[in-house]
Amino acid sequence: GMLEDVNNLLNSGEVPNLFVGPDVDELMQKMKPICVSEGVPLDKVNIYARFVKQCRNNLHIVVCMSPMGEPFRNRLRMFPALVSC
Repeated sequence: GMLEDVNNLLNSGEVPNLFVGPDVDELMQKMKPICVSEGVPLDKVNIYARFVKQCRNNLHIVVCMSPMGEPFRNRLRMFPALVSC
């Protein structure tokens, strides 16, 4: 669900399996010049890590929920990054 994706974004800066196939290739091509200019090794892991770092630096998330009642407490237990990040 949506809260799981937000929790993942807050924890790791990414949503697992968000990019597949041609999207990954395009992402790698667009990030290569940035990695070269910063001296980042040009392998998929390092390029993707640099992309995630850039996303984390530029990402702003606003989540609005009612703080009343048991459903709110249950969501916080299920998705702890909503509180800790």
